[in-house]
Amino acid sequence: MTDSPGTVPGRVEITTRALTSCARAVAAERLGAPMKRVRVDLGDASGALAMDITGPIAAGTDLVERTTSAAAEIRSRVSALTGRRVGAARIELTGIVRERDVRVR
Repeated sequence: MTDSPGTVPGRVEITTRALTSCARAVAAERLGAPMKRVRVDLGDASGALAMDITGPIAAGTDLVERTTSAAAEIRSRVSALTGRRVGAARIELTGIVRERDVRVR
């Protein structure tokens, strides 16, 4: 068996811990929340990756639309980064993240 040019024989495995960290970083970025306040649990959705995301979202208008959009973006980005098919991203919002007020001295 001959490998095609530019390929390395073998395979790449991504641990559950690495997948979770990747999904958590993407979710925090898309929600506009600190990573330490976002939790991601992974599961199986008919052979695809399923994500249960819990955390706050940045303050703004139309939270439902922004959350729905964030779920789609998270699925797409995690799939692109990991090479895994992502079937579901369920988001449970736990609060609102507001920008810090700048104090004038």
